[in-house]
Amino acid sequence: MKLTATNKKLEEIGKKYTRLELVSGKNKPTALLIGANAISVLQFSAANIKKMDERKFRTTLRSIVLAAKTHKIKRLALGISPGDFPSLKEYGERWFWQTVAENFLLAEYSFTKYKSNNENTNVREILLSGVEDKSAKKALLKGETVAKAMNLTRDIANTPALDMTPSILATLTKKTFSNSRVKVEVLGEDKLRKLNAGLILAVGQGTTEESKLIVMTYNGGKKNTRPLVLIGKGITYDTGGLNVKPTGAMHDMHMDMSGGAAVLGAMKAISDLKLEKNVIGIIPAAENAVSDSSMRAGDIVTSMSGKTVEILHTDAEGRLVLADALTYSGKFKPHTIIDVATLTGASLVALGQHASAIMTKNNDLEAKLRTLGEKTGDLVWPLPLWNEYKQYLKSARADISNIATNFSRFGGTIEGGVFLSHFVPKGVKWAHIDMAPRMDSVASDKLAKGATGEPVRLLVKIAEEI
Repeated sequence: MKLTATNKKLEEIGKKYTRLELVSGKNKPTALLIGANAISVLQFSAANIKKMDERKFRTTLRSIVLAAKTHKIKRLALGISPGDFPSLKEYGERWFWQTVAENFLLAEYSFTKYKSNNENTNVREILLSGVEDKSAKKALLKGETVAKAMNLTRDIANTPALDMTPSILATLTKKTFSNSRVKVEVLGEDKLRKLNAGLILAVGQGTTEESKLIVMTYNGGKKNTRPLVLIGKGITYDTGGLNVKPTGAMHDMHMDMSGGAAVLGAMKAISDLKLEKNVIGIIPAAENAVSDSSMRAGDIVTSMSGKTVEILHTDAEGRLVLADALTYSGKFKPHTIIDVATLTGASLVALGQHASAIMTKNNDLEAKLRTLGEKTGDLVWPLPLWNEYKQYLKSARADISNIATNFSRFGGTIEGGVFLSHFVPKGVKWAHIDMAPRMDSVASDKLAKGATGEPVRLLVKIAEEI
């Protein structure tokens, strides 16, 4: 979809076409939708706009695009300006225009690659009338850049596991950054053995698909400045292993690499925006399969850090690959590490499907993540990461177990975060984002069914501001 800023007024655009008023009235935007495949002119009414918050603003923007798609409108013109929304003034004009661009492109997205009879209802162009300010156009372009990276993330996460193995993901990563400032290194199983990455190798040992550690390096900041490290879980398909998932719990598990896809998308946006920062992206990629060579419940595996881990449950595999990735990240001497993963179903029980869970021992980082989550739309909410929870992971046979040794179903999300905390390099700020609640879109998101592309916006904003 093309997003065009024009200095023409709505009246000038609309005179060329016959108008049909479809949606109007008190407390609603006025929408003039004009004929299939023609142009539609929308203008917000003043009613109720004063009370609109940033969340409602995003979904309203998306609703406009969905309405246009429903009515097969190919070109759309919108009269809108920051001054129309006094309740959003605190966020500033650049935020306003970036948010407009992001949400138009996110709402227009659909994943139809595998549909044989695909009716194209996509909006071809949205014209934003009355936009003359250069800073507004720059913000629109930034919003487009971030949204395109999010839609790339959605494409990757939505792709079936047959077509998105660890090797294919590695190849795609190289292709994505072939003409950019991002350098990509892919560590295969031979190199992982030399690094003693026992946890990644254990997760992938039940399949012929080779596990990979994908490393993306972006040096946009000053030389020798410590980088931000982003780590994303890249389980390209999760059967649960020998602790196999029940019927109905496995069909979406091609999306268990959504954290890895988000890190790739964030690195794409960071590179395209030419941020003056040093950022490392790491994706530990593996497939958790069922076979006679799969890791077993009861196995004890040595991690890259040297700590031994008792595998009490083979479906708690995401934390295993992340643990080795966290250890590996120490070689970059980062100032901050953010890991992102569809780690636990328990996070949905705790928070529902409207926010990701975050865990960190750094109060400033927690506050930053919450504030930027509201600003970007990638909402997050904290859970405790207290030492009291460590006792439940003490193993009688190894240094640590990968789930609670009493098999308690309480505090499962915290348990995952506590496990990861054992592998964070010393002296480094770290936060864990359990994005399982935001893996799939929900109706109120006003997005296509499937991946949301979160938390790309949050990761990019963290890279900008931290």
